Amino acid sequence: MASTRLVFCGLLILASTFTIGCGSHSNKIGTCTANCPEEQAIYATTNSGQILTFPFPLGYKLLTPSTTAGPANSAGILVFGSMVYVSDPGNSTIRVYIANNQQPGLSPASVGPFAIGATPGALASFGQTLYVANSGGEIFAFTMNSDGSLTGLAGSPFAAGMGLSHLAVANLTNSNFLYGSNSDDPNGSISAFTINSNGSLTPVQGSPFSTVPNGGPEGLNVSGENDLYVALKNANAVAGFSINGDGSLSPIAGSPFSAGKGTLSLSGCDCGPNAFLFASNSLDGTISAYSIDASTGLLAQTSGSPFTATTASGDVLFVEGELFLPDASSNTISGFVPNLSNGSISAAASSPFQAGSGPLALAYSAFPPLDPP
Repeated sequence: MASTRLVFCGLLILASTFTIGCGSHSNKIGTCTANCPEEQAIYATTNSGQILTFPFPLGYKLLTPSTTAGPANSAGILVFGSMVYVSDPGNSTIRVYIANNQQPGLSPASVGPFAIGATPGALASFGQTLYVANSGGEIFAFTMNSDGSLTGLAGSPFAAGMGLSHLAVANLTNSNFLYGSNSDDPNGSISAFTINSNGSLTPVQGSPFSTVPNGGPEGLNVSGENDLYVALKNANAVAGFSINGDGSLSPIAGSPFSAGKGTLSLSGCDCGPNAFLFASNSLDGTISAYSIDASTGLLAQTSGSPFTATTASGDVLFVEGELFLPDASSNTISGFVPNLSNGSISAAASSPFQAGSGPLALAYSAFPPLDPP
């Protein structure tokens, strides 16, 4: 029943899905809308011990979610191929699930849970390595095996800073780096590490790098190859840095850039000739939108920013041309559609989407369409 074009298109999406699993992460600048149909899903951890799976057909709408038993109050969920890793703060473990590309939903893997001996938070990955943030100031590193099991990396955990909350990976031409925001550090610092060939971490000389005193750095985002942006919840601003060849950070001229109140998370898009950054502001329920100067990294707020949004309970997620914000207070996920020519934001049709449970951390996956369906 499927046409030759659809079969070929499915192969392209499969390759894209593998890329998402192997080198990408939830806080990386997003890609633009796909060119062909695919099976897509948005996953959400919740405050009630469930993981929600929302079917996400092309067209900016989340369908009714299915539920899977999972940890409560998880701040970390990451898709790696067909495996989904979730932080379990109540039991100091990482849980593993299998994504089903034939029928939306997750099922527990036969491996795990894996203890880390501390409270896990945000997750990031590079290659076969999973990185786990702990608010006590440590980054745990694991090799992700083909069956989904985790093997602790030699030298793990690696020391970061006070109140470590978010992680981001930067892929430069000759080197790869991991950054962590230390939200409780009086200097508002960012820890920087070189990612070695085996996935282990070595501190970058000069790390940690300061933002503003008591800035409360939270969400991180990488744009292009060498710009890093940091949400400053206590300064109501976004700090911008150029990533140097050795992984050290240099402030971008004009940084920090004004945002709404309680700037908590970042996401964005490198979309053809334009690049945009979006910041969720937790205290006034808005989204600040910026255009990014490709040569300097300078941020300029778009006309109408900040835009009315919702009180977010987790990080903003940009995917397939849409922004999603979880709102646990109303048991919904709000969707917004940025205009990728000028950065303005409007509410998605049918938004907010009912969750039935308080959503927190979000993640995205895509699978090839079945042939035959």
